Amino acid sequence: MTAYGPHHLAAAVAAICPDVQARIGQQAARPEERHLWWELSACVLSSQVPYSLAIAAADAIDEGQLLLTRDNDTDRLTQRLTKVLSAPLLIEGRKRMYRFPVARARHLAATRAVVNKKACSLQALLESFEDAALARAWFVRHAPGLGPKQASMFLRNAGVSYDLAVLDRHVLKYMSHLGIYERPAISIAGLAEYRQHEDTLRGHADAMNCPVGILDWAIWIVMRVARRETEKLSV
Repeated sequence: MTAYGPHHLAAAVAAICPDVQARIGQQAARPEERHLWWELSACVLSSQVPYSLAIAAADAIDEGQLLLTRDNDTDRLTQRLTKVLSAPLLIEGRKRMYRFPVARARHLAATRAVVNKKACSLQALLESFEDAALARAWFVRHAPGLGPKQASMFLRNAGVSYDLAVLDRHVLKYMSHLGIYERPAISIAGLAEYRQHEDTLRGHADAMNCPVGILDWAIWIVMRVARRETEKLSV
């Protein structure tokens, strides 16, 4: 629970949606290949770990440019990625260990292999899809470690589309407070079910005159602030 009612939360989200949209509008059109791989790796690495740790791990992989290789030896790439992910990562002056070095190394190496097989680059692959929904379905089907949420996040962060929702736990809690999500689960695994709840949030976004991929970003900000304020009140 939060210290704020559903109307307060919705009003706060509506208030910052224009700011989020303006900030996105200031960004460059489409990231270059290296940054696309950074975004993709960050999304894979963010599953079940703090986002700051995923960012640090993605930075470490990017430093060695390991995912820019055209080498199709998946086992060799897995070993190199595992070595990087098994080393301590510096976060806010403290050394932290990444939680799933071997599993995520395998996921990233396998994803690199399927992209190499499908297209000459990640950017070329993204440009080959007719729309973002088809791109997301391809990544969910072929990229290990990318569920609907992570694939949606990648396509949003890469600037491909803002018409896909990132239904993370913050967004699902917000939807629950508003009475438009009534399940106890804080994650949705299957793409078909994910699309159903995404459509529900898209209807809410349309009522706010805000793209759903920007609305969920605003929700994430508001719910994190609301949680911190609630924790202060409970002390």
